[in-house]
This record gives sequence, structure tokens and C-alpha cells, in this order.
Amino acid sequence: MNLWGVTKRWRIEMTVTRRVWQRPALRTDEEFEQDRTVSSLELFFDLVFVVVISRLAHHLAGHLDVDGVVTFAVQFLAVFWVWNGFTYYAERFDESDGLENRLFAFLAIVPVAGLAVFGEEGLDATYVGFALAYLLARAVNQIGWARAGVHVPVFRPIAARFLGGYAVVTVVVLGSFATSGRTRAALFILAVVLDIATPYFTIAQQSDLPRLSTSKFPERFALFTIIVLGESVVGVIVGLSELEDRGVLDGAGIVAGVLGLVVGFSMWWIYFDFVARRAPKPAFVTALLWVYLHLAALTAITATGVGVSVSIADTETGSLTDPSRYLLVGSVVLGLVGVAALETTLARREDEPTHPQLSPA
Repeated sequence: MNLWGVTKRWRIEMTVTRRVWQRPALRTDEEFEQDRTVSSLELFFDLVFVVVISRLAHHLAGHLDVDGVVTFAVQFLAVFWVWNGFTYYAERFDESDGLENRLFAFLAIVPVAGLAVFGEEGLDATYVGFALAYLLARAVNQIGWARAGVHVPVFRPIAARFLGGYAVVTVVVLGSFATSGRTRAALFILAVVLDIATPYFTIAQQSDLPRLSTSKFPERFALFTIIVLGESVVGVIVGLSELEDRGVLDGAGIVAGVLGLVVGFSMWWIYFDFVARRAPKPAFVTALLWVYLHLAALTAITATGVGVSVSIADTETGSLTDPSRYLLVGSVVLGLVGVAALETTLARREDEPTHPQLSPA
């Protein structure tokens, strides 16, 4: 019997097994000051959200009333939280070489695509499809947390809270299927708020985990911000194209389009000069606040793109309608306030160029 051959084959088989199906393990790169970068799989995953956000924005453009704005906001919160769940899992338990990582990513992409398919009708005709897609996407994320709880003892209490929170959210969403109108919308809003609030009840336990990456984690949020800022460019192009199709594109429309690009470019400039280049402070409670503030700011920035689009369309009549004006001004203000608030959560470096008194951070 060739003992060396058996041993060599066993080692190869074990290596292949580890690469094909890996167990979750906590990342500790930050403890050793190792930089991490976003993988191609994560970039592909983010691309799906481009379509989802575009569909939500399109619905808002056609519903510029209070109900339309609230519907857009809650749908965007739900979509962002789906994205954030997978982003945070990759931050804690990145397994880029394992087949299971790609498998779970694909399983998540399917319901995320469903969010795009069923999202454009708001919370009305296609609500059940949108809500089920939301639950399924979050369910894939919960499988990851459950696996982490089994294989990483220190994460077990956190996983239990995540799974418990998801169970409550599922009950509320399924219960909403038996209702209609504002009651249904209120129940879905409640479910999304409960889902977003769940990590708050893990602050004590998460504070014992390794620090979050100061390189990859902020980069993921910066890339998502780019996706959101793209809506302002889309808004300009769509607005001008519609005027051109109707043969009414004139100087006022072109000026409005250029100003719309200025708004989007300014948002990019401010965010990437004052927020994206720095990581949040190391305490987990601050990092969680950083995520929540991103949620608010990105919702407003997406709405800004819609406001730009409808404002360009209004140049055909010579003046902005009240809904267009309120949406554009309100979303810009909320976006800037959100970015300013984000600065207060950022770590300040010794060579920080921002003013020590005038800057929020």
C-alpha cells in the first residue's frame, strides 16, 4: 500500500473541500491593519440594485404626492436593508473562495430581481410579489447568520437575535396579506422598521467582535452611493429625452438639465470629499449610526434624481409645479443634512484637512 500516495490524495481532497464549501469564520483583518478590497462578485451583486433603484425612482416620478413619497421611502428602506444585510455578512464572514459564497449570492440575486419586477407599482397591485421578494432575500441572509451562529460561538447570541427579529418581521408581513390599503402599507412599514431596528439590540454583543474594516466596508457604501448618484444623471437624461421626443426641448430645458447635473455632481463632490475617504469611529454603536445615516442620506439623494427629472419636465410649462419644487428642494436639503450628520460619525485623522471647528467632524 502506497501510504504517501493515500496521504497526498487525502490532502488534495481536503483542500478542494475547503475551497468548495467553507465554514464561516470571523474576519480579523483590521486587527492586523490589513486592507481589503471589494470582490468582483460583490460588484456584480450590486449591479442588480441599479435596476431596483431605477424602478423605485420611476414610480416616485409618477406619484408626487404624500402617499407616493412615503411608498418610495419605505420601499427604498427595504431594498437598502436587503443590500446592507449581505454587505455586513461579507464584512464579518467573507468567504470569497468558497462555492457556498457564490451560491448564496446567486440565491439572493433571484429575489432581489423580484424586488425590481414588483417594485414599480409601489405597495398596490404588486405588493404581495414585492413583499415576498423582500422576505426571500432576507431569508437567504438569515441562512448566513444561522451558519455563522453554528460555527462561530461568539456570534451565536447575535445570530439568535437576527433570526428572532426576522421571524417577527415575517409574521407581520404575512399578516399584511390579509389586509389592504393603508392598513397593509402600515404593516409593511412596521415590518421594515422592525427589521432595521434589530441590530440595535445586538450592540453589546457586537462590541466584543473584531473591528470593522476601515478599507472595504466604507468602500462598499461608497460604491452604493455611486449607484444612487447615478439616478441624478438618469433623471437629467430622461427629462431632456422626453422633452426632445415631444419636440419642446428649448433653452430653458437645456439650462435645467445642466443645473440638474450640477446638483448631482455637487452631491458626489461633497460625499466623496467629506465622507467616503474616512471610516466610521471604531465603536460598533457609531458604525451602526453611520449605517442608519447612510440610509437616510441615500434615500434623499435618490429622490433628488427624481426631483431633477420632473423639474426638467416642468420647463415645458414655464414654471415648476409645487410637487416638483417640494420634492427637489426637500430631498436636496435632507441629503445635505444627512451627509453633514455622517461626518460626526467619522474617525478624525491627525492630518485631517477639514476645519476643526467649522466641520461637523
